[in-house]
Amino acid sequence: MKIFVNDKEITIFHGAKVLDVIRAYYTHHKMKWPCQLPIVTDAHGNSVASDGELREGNHLYIKTKNNRVMKTISTKLKVISGIMVLSVSLLIGCSTSRKAVELPKERTIEILAVNDMHAALDNFPRFAFMADSLRAIYPHLLLVSGGDNQTGNPANDQYPEKGMPIIELMNAVNFDLSAVGNHEFDSRLEGFQHITHKAEFDFLSANIELPNEGDFRVKPYKIVETPNGLKTAFVSLLDINPNGIPDTHPDNVKGFMFYNPFEKAQEYLFLTDSSNLLIMVNHMGFEEDVKLANQLPAKSVDLIIGGHSHTKVDKDQIHNGIMITQAERKLKYATLIKLTVTLEGLVNREMELLTVGKEGNIRADIQEMVDDYNNNPALTETIAIAEDDFSNYEEIGYLMMDALRNGAGADIALINPGGVRISELAKGAVRTRDVYEMDPFGNEMVQFNLSGHEMRNLFLAAFTIDENMPIYPSGMTTRYLLNTDGSLKDVELFTTDGNPFDMDKMYTVVMNDYMASTYKYNRKDVGQGLFRPTAETTIDYLKELKNIPSYRGVQRVEIVK
Repeated sequence: MKIFVNDKEITIFHGAKVLDVIRAYYTHHKMKWPCQLPIVTDAHGNSVASDGELREGNHLYIKTKNNRVMKTISTKLKVISGIMVLSVSLLIGCSTSRKAVELPKERTIEILAVNDMHAALDNFPRFAFMADSLRAIYPHLLLVSGGDNQTGNPANDQYPEKGMPIIELMNAVNFDLSAVGNHEFDSRLEGFQHITHKAEFDFLSANIELPNEGDFRVKPYKIVETPNGLKTAFVSLLDINPNGIPDTHPDNVKGFMFYNPFEKAQEYLFLTDSSNLLIMVNHMGFEEDVKLANQLPAKSVDLIIGGHSHTKVDKDQIHNGIMITQAERKLKYATLIKLTVTLEGLVNREMELLTVGKEGNIRADIQEMVDDYNNNPALTETIAIAEDDFSNYEEIGYLMMDALRNGAGADIALINPGGVRISELAKGAVRTRDVYEMDPFGNEMVQFNLSGHEMRNLFLAAFTIDENMPIYPSGMTTRYLLNTDGSLKDVELFTTDGNPFDMDKMYTVVMNDYMASTYKYNRKDVGQGLFRPTAETTIDYLKELKNIPSYRGVQRVEIVK
């Protein structure tokens, strides 16, 4: 937005406060910053506070003690739109008229952190511009990802070299390192090996033991030394589900061993002996990071850059003396972090959540790359018309399962909640890429013959694995009965007419191969692969359907507490 200071134009990020604008003005004109905020008024002569909100076109005036407008050179000031180029409180301290005593300088490291990008290619041109602009201010800025760079965008997921677009973009903006997230494994073993080789940055994970076969370029930690001599150790930990693997298809991680991240964290505290700073770049989720921070010795880790839970951390989160950050998902935000090691060896920490946004300056060469990745006519084909909006995961999950049940000719179709990857679908034209966004994993259908009792066993087992979230069904309804502590007491099964299931009857049940491989429950049938991808089955169903009816208000799952 444009703000005028002493009638000089400033272009600055939306949401900037008065203090940000005034500091930017001083910095541009190479003026000494006073220890007290100068007198600042609006266009009507009213005094304005340092934390005052601003809008496009506002005028501010810096006054001298004799109430005159302070004179400066007439150069137009441009602060890059869409970034916190200057939460300049990070950049400049106050100056006085006294000659300062020259002291050894404090040492700093600046980091721009993202997480769970999920191949948000369309936001990358603005992010690249932001990174370059910040590097102009912080020449040694590090770019760090908290993992899950992959999965969620058909232009990336359906690319001939699956997963390579996001890697090539990360290379182009010079990322320094990335955590291994669970979705890094979605390209399967060969794909994961390929992307670790093509990446011009380091992948980190300390609680992974790599297979003997293959060449996976993953390190447990990395030590970075900035030109000021500051040594920073980065170590990464990956969340492990109750089955002892990350949240991915078991076939994707055959040959890998995974260890308890909380135990491994303790083993890497030795890095403090050889580094000035210790930073964990974890893919565990915010609550797990808090749990970890409280288990570690107080202040033993300077910072945790998190991911996995898609948490928007927009203010200081300090737990047991450890700062924790996270920047939601899909490059909506990025976190600018500054760590300063004082002369006494203390660490001052500051963070600012920056909005990448949907508008703003772009880096042209990155835009050209993105346009090329998006140029895939097969993804833009209209396959059906939605008669109403879809407004949540549940409605979309029901549509997907109706498609699978129809495609397999089964009695019942089931999908895990994590198998539905978008929560909204606008009415009107539905494209091929919309289906691949719903279902990006390349799963195939597996069919079982299950009794009502065996299906109940399945639902009970899945509840814990799926983090206390229900399965989305087609061809039946369910009622989850919870205990007072939120744990699952029982699951009741009903027909679509609302009648109780015949628990002794056998039903044909179709699901994706992730569920078939992950859920452990008592059953007799080992299942049969149908060798039909779930996404393609949904596409065929929608093409045949042509007009998708409204799912508004459809309820196939009831939760009773």
